[in-house]
Amino acid sequence: MGEKGIIEHPELLKLGEPLPPGNPHGISVHLPKWEDTLGWAKRDPRVVDTMKTGYPRFFIPRVVDRLADRLLEHFTQTHSHSQESGIDLKDKHALIVSTGHHALMCRQFFRQKVDPASEQTVPPPILIAHWQGSITAIRENDDLPSPNPPPPPPPLGQEDIFLVPYPTDMFPFAKSFWQHTGFGISSRRATYWIDCAPFFLCFQPTPPTPFNHEFNESTTTTALSLIRTRLAKSYSTSSLPIAPSDIFLYPTGMSSTAALSSAIKSLVLSTSTSTSNQPPRTPCVALFGFLYVDTLKLLSTLLGFSLHLFPYSTSLPSLAKSLASGELAIDLLVTEFPGNPLMQSPDVAGLYELSRKHGFALVVDDTVGGTGANVNVLRKCDAVVSSLTKMVSGGCDVMGGCLVLNPGGVRYGVLNGVLKGEGVGNGDGGMDPRVEEKRDLGYTADLNSEKEGDGIMEEVKLNGEISTKKKGNQGIEEERAWFPADIAVMERNSRDFVHRVRKASANADWLVHNLLRPHLSVQEVYYPKGSSTESIYEQFRVRPTKEDEGEGEYGFLVSIKFLTPAKARAFYDAMAVAKGPSLGTNFTLCCAYTLLAHYRELEWAAEFGVVEDLVRISVGLEEKEWLGERVSRALKAARECVTSDGQRG
Repeated sequence: MGEKGIIEHPELLKLGEPLPPGNPHGISVHLPKWEDTLGWAKRDPRVVDTMKTGYPRFFIPRVVDRLADRLLEHFTQTHSHSQESGIDLKDKHALIVSTGHHALMCRQFFRQKVDPASEQTVPPPILIAHWQGSITAIRENDDLPSPNPPPPPPPLGQEDIFLVPYPTDMFPFAKSFWQHTGFGISSRRATYWIDCAPFFLCFQPTPPTPFNHEFNESTTTTALSLIRTRLAKSYSTSSLPIAPSDIFLYPTGMSSTAALSSAIKSLVLSTSTSTSNQPPRTPCVALFGFLYVDTLKLLSTLLGFSLHLFPYSTSLPSLAKSLASGELAIDLLVTEFPGNPLMQSPDVAGLYELSRKHGFALVVDDTVGGTGANVNVLRKCDAVVSSLTKMVSGGCDVMGGCLVLNPGGVRYGVLNGVLKGEGVGNGDGGMDPRVEEKRDLGYTADLNSEKEGDGIMEEVKLNGEISTKKKGNQGIEEERAWFPADIAVMERNSRDFVHRVRKASANADWLVHNLLRPHLSVQEVYYPKGSSTESIYEQFRVRPTKEDEGEGEYGFLVSIKFLTPAKARAFYDAMAVAKGPSLGTNFTLCCAYTLLAHYRELEWAAEFGVVEDLVRISVGLEEKEWLGERVSRALKAARECVTSDGQRG
């Protein structure tokens, strides 16, 4: 097989082996049997202790845990006789995040979760670890240091990292924060600290020669620019060209959702306090469809939005009636196009019309839609968020996320300003004239080359002169949160992502219509083509243009409901492909979706049609013959399965 990233003999993989095999930064893990997935969901030591890695938001990388332990030990040793010796880190572990802003959010989250009856009445401090070895403690009521003027940023990769200690019995809450936000540091950053930080080297009996790898600012800036330019091309149309400056990049997909939601929340709070003497109201979000549980928890538990859930079956007229009557008042509506795992396509055009009429922002997660390669919904929403971890990378070895603003949207100016830390809205939510002029001058050149970077300094054409505007401190901090080595891997992986999205999607289409839907053991196949919402999907499917003769397909993700749970398990166990969490990998990846994502809310998931025994396949780039043989063999096992009482499954 000629495509990159294929696993030719996945049947040889062992339980707990990283995916891709042998890669220390692999972001999935092989769970070959249904019982293995159930064991992971139940945290069975038989499974958990075998796992060398896991999906990085579900499974804190072991190298990150090692770094946290070593830094806590280092702090204890170096501060035992100082004024900070009163800080008790006994029976404490720590989360590590890349920015002070995220550390403050984490501390506040822990503060809310401390049991008033426990001895732990005062949360531990935030610890700021500096590359050269010192660690600064920020106590409970202290703010993070903000020197004026701020010092120049350190060399790339040597930025401070932030530890938020917590009692070990609060691990479930720490795991929740790590999982739902995507704010944790990557395995590559943790490895770089352990291998290269000078003070770690000093404590070895015979210090080795210091690792001399340094990250080049210019190279990293160029890589970021290349990624932005590829994404801008993917989302651009003749009527709505997208500039690379409309693309915001983040270390994970969830952190892009967090950044946009936080920006909208800050705008809501600032508006409510400036127009009323009353306390600021609680921002409100509606989730339309069956959204990822982490999105739900991020918005409600961590960001403090009040929450309304609307299944895909909700009619837009009834939603419009609730909005018009004042019964429902929302600031943000989030949906997926198409939805994971049932592949339904919400009426985005109708939702956008409601958003403009009733004044809420509409955000669409198009990860399953191929990040602009298969469908393009940007013209009918305020912003798109997408996980680059999936098919944009495809390599299953790096995390990343993006946020794309609709330059024609009524909220473009204010959102652009808040996200860049500049506050450059024009007051009515429209595009700032200076930004509009810059786009007119520059987007064509940006889209036709892969050379220019956005950098930290940004030139804005103003009154006939060039002025230079610095990004806000938080904007710089957020931008440097994505580790340079991860950026380099994402840039390399993403060079042909549109081709890969469409090839994997063509493979999925072939499997659905030739093998899965015709099979007698299958009750339903969830796939956009042939679904009840296919006509909506078609409205946004990418069509050929002069610049791109290819057209969007129907997606690489397929979910299957079998006639019985026994058939689902037999199919899964016999499916000779890689099996584990995630989607959008160059190799075919199968999972017992509901057990992985919703084991603790199975009844709730079932109310949305997401049954416990749902099997999901992220189809890869393998040749059709290879895929067909393996799927056919698994279907045969489903047809022939026998239950424990000797009956046919």
